Order: sequence, then C-alpha cells, then structure tokens
Amino acid sequence: MFVESIISEQWVLNGQPHEERPDAEDVLYIKPLLQSRGKTAAGTSVLHSLILDNNVFNDLVENRRPENNKFIADLLLSTPIELNPTFAMIEQRQTYAGAPEKLKEYADLLERTFGWSAAIVGSAEFETSLAESRVAIKANIELLSGYLAAIVFLYHQTAPASEKLKWLAGMVENSDLPFFQLHFYFAALVFLAAESPSLFHPKDLKKIKSDMKVASSYEEQKAKLSNLSNDLALPTLAIVPAANLGNALVFPYVATRDRLVQLFLSEISCQMIVDAGNGRANGSWVLKSTGIIKTNLGDAVEAHIPRRYVASSKDDVAVRKVRLGAFTEQYTKLCVESKIHSKAV
Repeated sequence: MFVESIISEQWVLNGQPHEERPDAEDVLYIKPLLQSRGKTAAGTSVLHSLILDNNVFNDLVENRRPENNKFIADLLLSTPIELNPTFAMIEQRQTYAGAPEKLKEYADLLERTFGWSAAIVGSAEFETSLAESRVAIKANIELLSGYLAAIVFLYHQTAPASEKLKWLAGMVENSDLPFFQLHFYFAALVFLAAESPSLFHPKDLKKIKSDMKVASSYEEQKAKLSNLSNDLALPTLAIVPAANLGNALVFPYVATRDRLVQLFLSEISCQMIVDAGNGRANGSWVLKSTGIIKTNLGDAVEAHIPRRYVASSKDDVAVRKVRLGAFTEQYTKLCVESKIHSKAV
C-alpha cells in the first residue's frame, strides 16, 4: 500500500498558514519528515504523529503565542493526527528541574482543551519511565553530538565548503567513527553558508553564526554543542520502527520554531524507515532536489559522504562510540584553544 502525508509543509505566523516562509522573526514550521509518498507492506496501519520541539511544547503549556496554539488545536480536531510531546520531554529531562511539573501542566491542558483525561491518568507512569531513562537519554544525545565539535572547528577555517566536507569525511573515516548522515548534511549547510552567504536569508545567516560561535571556555562550549545536538536529534528521534507498535507505521511530522532547524529540515526528507532492532530505527535521508545544499554542493556531498558497505559487529559499534567521545572532546578543546589563540594574536 502507499501512504501519503495528511499535512503539507507549512509555516504558521499568528495562526495563519503559509506555503512559503514569511519574512518574520518568529514563525512556527510544520514539516512531514517522510517523502510525500511511500510504500508500506500490506496490512500496515498508519499513525500520523506531530512531534513538538521544546519551544512549541512550552508555547502550548504556558499559553504563549495563542494564535499558533489555536491553529495546532484546530489541526488536531480536524485531522487524524496525534500530538506527540515526547521529544520535548526528553530534552527537558536533561537539564530542567521543573520538567515533571511541565508534564502535569501538559496533561491538564489536554483535558481542558480536548477533554482527554487519559494523559492525567498515565502521567505518573510516564514520568517514572522518563526518570529511569534520564541517564541513557543524556548519553544518546551526547553521542549524537559526535561530529558537531569538528564541524564548528572546520566552519571557522579558511577553505572552500567542498574541501571542508572532504576534511570532515577524512577525519571520520580515518578515526573509524560511527557514520551520521544527517550531521554530514548539516555540515554541508553551515560550510556553504560560510562560503556563499548570499545564498541565505540574513536571519538564517545570523542564526548559523550564533550557533557556530565558539564559547570562551570548554564547559561553555560543551553546553552549546549539547543544545545544538538536541536540535539535530529531532529528526533522528522522530523516526520510529513499525515493529514497536504492532506493525503500525508512524508517519512523523515536526513542529518547531527554531530557525536553523527549520532551514535544515526544509533541505532534507526521509525516503524510508529501517528497523534497526531493540526498538531503534534508522532513516534513509535524502537532500531536497531543489534545495540550497543539493543545488550548490550536491556533487561534493555525494563524493565525500562516508559510507559503510560491511555490517558492523556489536564490538565494532561499542569501540566506535568510545572513539567518538574522545574525538568530540579533542575538537571541543581545539575550538576553544583556537579562539583563545586568535585573541592573543
């Protein structure tokens, strides 16, 4: 059978949807992650799920941006799609002491707005599971930040974007690290912004420069990378294998207000979801054919993106994770040291 998205890519400003991104500072973006048409096995049921980032989740709970909140509520009432706050709750559990109270407020919001009381009944059990998983959640986010320190370091080097991609691929392959397809695409985006700023909206450039700016200390830089890692984990954690839900396909959509996340998500889509076992899934991601990356740097991405043609053993995977931690630490320190040295000079 074929499955299609039931919500199109759209930007929402003051509660009004737009097919093109409005030239405004603060816009809600809704993006179907899977390509608009995908093939599934016969008998597969489809669950459409709107995954909220932390900003949008807090908008709902704290009644910020009421016009956009009403748009989301009307969408839920008129479309067979679920509201999925799990990603936002995962992000909050890493650093925010008030996260349990936010979950309670969210459950109250669902009952008040939609008459759904199930969340109140199940919130204590859900909170327990999140608390128990906190350490593992933080470790997974740190793992997903693996290339970011090197990407930030290379962003500040003087070289063409294609050359930086080649360097990044060489670093990853020569160190025998895990391969992260989305991070390589993200690297292409920010390297291209550094090389050809005229291709980008000034507000996008401002956000990229802010996120790529190096902090003054190692701990501050680690915190910056962690925040960026959460943003880039959004599409990865939104992918769920069908086996988790009794052979039901989760068709994910993302709702975010982060400008860089919006730009990045508008450049990619997921061709298919591959069950990786143990409740995990991998997405097969592709660049948008008319996007900035594909149009201006597509050949270099295709030439240099790391690929693994032989299945890895569990021991291989475990060793690569350890190497990745050391790699991240090395380039985090290099970023800060380079900034201190440049100031001294």
